[in-house]
Amino acid sequence: MLRLIDLREDKDLKQKQIAKLLNIDRSQYSKLELEVYKLTSDKLIILSNYYNTSVDYILGITNEIKPYLRDFSELKLLKLRKLSNLKSYDVSKILNVSQPQYSALENNRSQLTHDKLIILSNFYGTSIDYILGLTDEVKPYPKTIFGIK
Repeated sequence: MLRLIDLREDKDLKQKQIAKLLNIDRSQYSKLELEVYKLTSDKLIILSNYYNTSVDYILGITNEIKPYLRDFSELKLLKLRKLSNLKSYDVSKILNVSQPQYSALENNRSQLTHDKLIILSNFYGTSIDYILGLTDEVKPYPKTIFGIK
């Protein structure tokens, strides 16, 4: 359950304003709020920076509003895979994508969608913020039950 509507309304913003921030049109943003479209990692990072919250909070995984200390290093997919002694093929199967598609994700040549980020977060037992390189804090935020704030 995404918290896009709540975050936007808490700041008394219009969809048009957030759409401009994301460099998309209002109708596309509306579909993101309704979860018709999936958020990509680049858009999640923009939103988490704008709202000063974690990606995990935006996606409803935690009730922890404040993000971990941010360092904006690099995507951590390769590091997590190697620490787990997995081959890219193994992780591609978990995400239900081809090995070349996964390699593109791992090398930041393609954007991860929020559903894939949730799968990876659960699989590796870490926060999405860590996977995206927004923090070096490996442990996940405290989990929440979806739909309960």
